[in-house]
Amino acid sequence: MPAAAARHARATAPAPLREPEARPEAPAYAYRAPHTRRKSAQRSRLTRTFVIFVACLTVLAVGRVALSFAVVQKSLQTGAIVREERRIGEKNDELREEIARLSSTSRINHIAESELGLVEPTAPIAYPDALLPAAASEVAATR
Repeated sequence: MPAAAARHARATAPAPLREPEARPEAPAYAYRAPHTRRKSAQRSRLTRTFVIFVACLTVLAVGRVALSFAVVQKSLQTGAIVREERRIGEKNDELREEIARLSSTSRINHIAESELGLVEPTAPIAYPDALLPAAASEVAATR
């Protein structure tokens, strides 16, 4: 029984006093109170949101500049096409005038008379006798 009594005495006896262990001093920034941690988390969330907002704003600004540049380029190309269209229209007008001038009946008559020997049908035709057959020369003589 002495063992049982010793066990009982140990179980009911108060715990021996221990000396507090010497902890190394922690730097002030190593431990933050819960309120400070919460504030820091809010601050970092706000900073992250601000950075994302600025990045999105920058992307939109770059897109707007690129779009403006594209509009200016297309505007210049459109101007070049309009100038080319005007030039071609003027050339077409000149060609139409040339066609009208070349196809005028007075010009064609002049070329036919001067270069090709066209004669008016009302004028008497005089053929050289060597070119006419014998029967035709008698008919021409009677005229």
